Amino acid sequence: MIVECPHCSEDNEIEYAENIRCKKCEKDYKGYEFSKRKIITGTALALLTYIGVHTLRDEAKGYGDRYPIAVEYALLDSCINGSSNSISQSRYLSKRDVCLCALEGAQEDYPYSDYKDDSKGFVPIFRRYTKSCR
Repeated sequence: MIVECPHCSEDNEIEYAENIRCKKCEKDYKGYEFSKRKIITGTALALLTYIGVHTLRDEAKGYGDRYPIAVEYALLDSCINGSSNSISQSRYLSKRDVCLCALEGAQEDYPYSDYKDDSKGFVPIFRRYTKSCR
């Protein structure tokens, strides 16, 4: 193990034994407690901080509790294209905005864990938001 001398800061390679002394200043280590240097701890702390900050930013932007992309796409597609009638581009864009608004609100009220258990419970909440988003 490499130990830094508490007196002169010289690195010393030592074996576990009694009466260990610094090779430079010859002072002993009696009364001091040593541990291995933990470089990985600083790296792990930096990584966890980075992940935490980005997670909080995502939560603040509303990306925290989203449904899987395939489910979102299917819900939006059925909302926008549910009718087999042809519609104008302006009507399509208006309908798309209402569906996006409704999906965003419904996701906040009905988490994906509930949706997985009971997808039919999502429908009344989605319809309520559709009406309020118009």
